[in-house]
Amino acid sequence: MDTVHDLGGRQGFRPIPNVAEDDSALFSDEWKARTWAIAMMSMGKLTTDRTGWTLDWYRHVLERLPPDAYFGLDYFEKWILAMMVTSVDEGVAGVQEFFDGRASSRTFEYESLRPTAEAPPTRARFKPGNKVVVRRDIATMHTRLTGYVRGRPGVVDSVIGPQPLPDEKAVGTIRREQTYVVRFRMSDLWPEAGDTADSLLIDMWDSYLEPA
Repeated sequence: MDTVHDLGGRQGFRPIPNVAEDDSALFSDEWKARTWAIAMMSMGKLTTDRTGWTLDWYRHVLERLPPDAYFGLDYFEKWILAMMVTSVDEGVAGVQEFFDGRASSRTFEYESLRPTAEAPPTRARFKPGNKVVVRRDIATMHTRLTGYVRGRPGVVDSVIGPQPLPDEKAVGTIRREQTYVVRFRMSDLWPEAGDTADSLLIDMWDSYLEPA
């Protein structure tokens, strides 16, 4: 499913300004540092307690933001919203507590402990040098398959090995698929790159590909 976050290759957003930043500062504002720290602790706690939470679920939450909110919010403001949604979904906090600005209790119980389902890894269908075509019909609620390569031809550059498929990890199922580094000619992705010999390497899961 295409969502607003998939901006690769999109036009109409104007050039990205080259703004000089102070590289000695990890965060431009103190509240962003706090947000990052809270997020890291929350992610670690949910993972340790095996609630079924995954990073891909977190990304899926961000992808569901309305376009005006997604483009209007700061990067770490989106993190705050995602943590709020995750807290409610996991039973850590209630919506009213966020309105009140305080916790109603010092204790909590997870809404549901969901053990992660695991499936055996798939076998590699392709090897280096194989010609492939990227699928167009991706209908999952979350995917790492960027829109600008769909339907495009490529060549398998190398085999990485089995990695959890994000599309299923977002719902708590760990299914390890073979992943590959696929090489795409820039001219096959964008017509304006027709005079260049440059190529683009992208990590791709097996189910994103079909034989050419």
